[in-house]
Amino acid sequence: MEYISQRDITVASKSGRSVFFPKGVATYAPDQMHAELVQNGILPTVEIPEPADDGSVKEPTISAERQAAVEAAFEKLILRNKRGDFAGTGAPHVAVMSKELGWTLDGKERDALWQAFQAGKAA
Repeated sequence: MEYISQRDITVASKSGRSVFFPKGVATYAPDQMHAELVQNGILPTVEIPEPADDGSVKEPTISAERQAAVEAAFEKLILRNKRGDFAGTGAPHVAVMSKELGWTLDGKERDALWQAFQAGKAA
């Protein structure tokens, strides 16, 4: 793969390779040096493709979708009413929620969404 540097620099990798990068000139470097080159501010001339989808559950990034998924998991846990799903505070355990959702849920986020869920139920 070819890389471009914004300054003249020689990079010596931990694997024993050494490549000189003249400023603004595309220069070939072995793929094994990628992490070290990027660390030195030397970028590839082409975009690196994202890894292929492995079929795992993707964590929602849009807050409305995320909140809806968490609230649906709250409902499911309440209906299931299984011992050990809820903490002494009444909120569902983070580990149980994460298992139910298929992605990691932070305790702070769970607490905020649980309070909003409880307030919505009371209204």
